[in-house]
Amino acid sequence: MKNKGSLLFFLLIFCSLILSACTASDEKENGSNTDAGSDSSEITVALPAEPSTLLGSTDPAAATHLILRNIYNNLMSYDGEGNFVPELATEWKNIDELTWEFKLREGVKFHNGAPFNAESVKYTVDYLTNPESKSAFSGKWVKDLKEVKIVDEYTIQFITHEPKVSFLHNFIINDIHPLEPGYIEEVGWEKAASNPIGTGPYKVTEWKRGESISFVVNEDYWDGEPEIKKATIKFIPEFSSRLSALLSGDVDLIKSVPFDSTERVEADANTKIISAYTGRNTFIALNTSKEGPLQDVRVRQALNYAVDTDLLIANVMNGHAKKLTSTLTPFNASHFEVDEYEYNPEKAIELLAEAGYEPEDINLTFDTTNGYFPMDSQIVQAIAGELEKLGMKINVVQNETGVYIQKATSKGMGDMYFFTSAAATEGESFYSFFYSPTGVYTYIDDQKLLEEIGAAFPIFEEKERQEAMNNIQQKLRDEAVSIPLWISEDAWGAANDVIFEPKYNEQLDFKDIKRGQ
Repeated sequence: MKNKGSLLFFLLIFCSLILSACTASDEKENGSNTDAGSDSSEITVALPAEPSTLLGSTDPAAATHLILRNIYNNLMSYDGEGNFVPELATEWKNIDELTWEFKLREGVKFHNGAPFNAESVKYTVDYLTNPESKSAFSGKWVKDLKEVKIVDEYTIQFITHEPKVSFLHNFIINDIHPLEPGYIEEVGWEKAASNPIGTGPYKVTEWKRGESISFVVNEDYWDGEPEIKKATIKFIPEFSSRLSALLSGDVDLIKSVPFDSTERVEADANTKIISAYTGRNTFIALNTSKEGPLQDVRVRQALNYAVDTDLLIANVMNGHAKKLTSTLTPFNASHFEVDEYEYNPEKAIELLAEAGYEPEDINLTFDTTNGYFPMDSQIVQAIAGELEKLGMKINVVQNETGVYIQKATSKGMGDMYFFTSAAATEGESFYSFFYSPTGVYTYIDDQKLLEEIGAAFPIFEEKERQEAMNNIQQKLRDEAVSIPLWISEDAWGAANDVIFEPKYNEQLDFKDIKRGQ
């Protein structure tokens, strides 16, 4: 009896193990594990801000620009190392100083099956130059472009009023996301902004405003079908909530991990930090368009001397930043190193006195977001604290991201504001947004200076153009139009199986993400 009982016991154990293995196998095959990282062909990403539109060639804001390349292609891209990369254009050349000719890729189709060709490129340029479209790219195109000429189905020419040596940097690699003419004409701009049709590797399946955007792979993508088949972006403004979502497995990837929180991500057994330096230019804009003490250059210079950038990098950024002195970053082809304003609070007080102010007379508003830019609120509070130690009064205004962007693009900011610009690849591609009469973010009110900057844009000869860019950077330094801070690392929190390499321009390309062990 004892032997029979033992045999029965072992048979029960054996059957239990088999049943358990089958159940686990069935669960895996049926996808019953609902964790974000359970399917190697899917990815869920949490971002701090929602785009204003999904219609290409409309909004250059980082929240929009970050994800558009999943829906659309550009004619070409830039690798951050001095090289242009073919996309929808396979080759390009100057016919003369005013004419740029592009050969377009044949056989490419939009998500609805319509063919991509020269007509769709011309239609897109017509859209962004149409005042009714309210495209933020419109100003420079209307000013500089004379004509778009279709040579044949896959050849197109852009003819400018003046020589534009920066045309590839400043117009082509970012502005044109080819639109499908038939679709836009059928549904209109408003519907196309929520239900976009592009040539990119992913199609939008649903946009839940304020919550998420869902994507599915474009199986007919011209450059091969990516490994990630489905993607979801969740919009979670607060970092603490993004972090909780990552640590709980609800999302696989989160953007903008503050540098005081990277150790917490690394300490979790299931997550890691992936980071790289970006071309983003972090600075404090000093608004001379607003009446007040900042219209005096000596006050602006005093503020530069009063901010200890090295201390901020060490204590707030935890060393994850490289100091800037110029208005351009080293990633920018036109960068020129200028002398820094060394930390010198005594000099700052001297300059204020020369301008007729005691530190206590300076009362400034200081705008920031809260969690949109890495460490934004912490940086602004630290800078405000430094200025207040000298006796100045600084009123920090924390803005919801949408409000902040609206204020920045409508010249509605106060005296000074914290800003981190998208990576710019050539001097004009930065200055045309921040220091030109038609710039979306122009915040200085010195028309003579703006005209001097604009006069450099048409220079075609390379050496002469670089000299002009050097002069601009020196002049902007002397005029103290901003307080340059740094370029920083772009820190993403990721599930351990996510293989992802951050780009210098911070674009999020699902097609370049892989899932592994």
